[in-house]
Amino acid sequence: MNLILIVDTVQFYRDVFRSRLLEELLADGTTRITAYCTFNLEATAKEFHHERLRIVPLKRKKPAWFASLLFSWAKDLWTVEQPDSSFTQKRMVEALARKRKNLDFRLSLSRLALRMGITSQGIIRFMERFGHDADFKRLLEAVKPDAVIFANMIPSDLECLKEARRHKIPLVLAVASWDNPTSKGPLTVIPDYTLVWSTEMKQEMAQCHGLPPESMAIVGVIYFENYFAPEKLMTREKFCEQLGVPLETKILQFATGDSAIIRCNQPFVKMLQRIVAEQPFDHPCHLLVRVSPKDIYTLYKEFEGLPHTTVQYPLGEGVAYGRHSWIPLAEEDFERASTLKNTDVLLTSGSSIILDACCFNIPVINLAYDAGLSLPPWQTVERFFKFTHAKPVEQEDATWMVHDDEQLIAALREVIGNPQARQQQRQNLLSRVVTHTDGRSCGRWVEAVKDFLKTR
Repeated sequence: MNLILIVDTVQFYRDVFRSRLLEELLADGTTRITAYCTFNLEATAKEFHHERLRIVPLKRKKPAWFASLLFSWAKDLWTVEQPDSSFTQKRMVEALARKRKNLDFRLSLSRLALRMGITSQGIIRFMERFGHDADFKRLLEAVKPDAVIFANMIPSDLECLKEARRHKIPLVLAVASWDNPTSKGPLTVIPDYTLVWSTEMKQEMAQCHGLPPESMAIVGVIYFENYFAPEKLMTREKFCEQLGVPLETKILQFATGDSAIIRCNQPFVKMLQRIVAEQPFDHPCHLLVRVSPKDIYTLYKEFEGLPHTTVQYPLGEGVAYGRHSWIPLAEEDFERASTLKNTDVLLTSGSSIILDACCFNIPVINLAYDAGLSLPPWQTVERFFKFTHAKPVEQEDATWMVHDDEQLIAALREVIGNPQARQQQRQNLLSRVVTHTDGRSCGRWVEAVKDFLKTR
């Protein structure tokens, strides 16, 4: 195989460089890989060395104004076509915040266009003819790849994908996250083949994006592979020693989110710190605040050094807040997974880390309220749990959904006293959203791509 991998997201960076994926791909002596990468070239080059791996800097190209206009129309059409999608839900809520009264008018025009036979996919297919990326054209002509593989489902500034389409190079989409099929809106190019996490995701991609079932393969989640080899992670003894707490201490991890969209991160830390400081449970507890790489680190400085509290920042280079390039250090993946392994209760306000916790059979408490803040509908954390992609969490009853301080304390008391509660529900959620939990997703990923190319 001769592949070009478009590496422009942290998720796909981890999948490519922090797993066994490249090793398994290059195990075939005829395989060649070109990583077309937006991240720091010097740092990326240190990740993996092989004579048949080449890393090339990717320069984003903005589409022409008329292509942007067409894509805006495609989004309106997709909003009407997929009224129950997370993308549509989010868009309608944000329209309230921005007082975009013209959205109703635009959607009315889109309904009329649909009745005339104009669809979002038709617009996307038309758009694939336009756009130009001279740098990628030269790379395609030099490399002559069998396929181009990408993971970004909203690559509005990746004209290279349209360039590949015009050169009739097969496009393979590797879906990066559980919410992507319903939350990212229409694709800007239609892939020839798609690698999905689960049967449920396969159904979502068929329903939301019109992809034929036979053009998809269920491979699992690559970055979860380390979770299913816990013996390689930090021991409980070592972890508690680093925190400076006794071995019998219960570790309560609060996983923050992007403070630009989650306004109650810091109020929740203050509340949890106060609860833990009082030690009202049958076991001693310690609060570990795990700051998201998308968050603003300085907002948590005030919590450093408080009793019964540890603030843990992600290890990486650059900044993920906004649209900057952040590269996780090699130690970050080990620390993140080890922290999860040794967590006794996870608390979060709507995050895919719910699934990570289920991999370790950790009870999860969802903080579905705003910690005393009075927020409008477009800012309240409760909106996250109404999104379509998050519904399996509630449907499987896999977590404790709390709506006030009293419910929070009651849930903490229950899970600290009985950590096996809802164990089966957590397993059901994992099976539904992730499917494969055997640590062999890289192998399935590689075999799926090989099988697809055999049909070309």
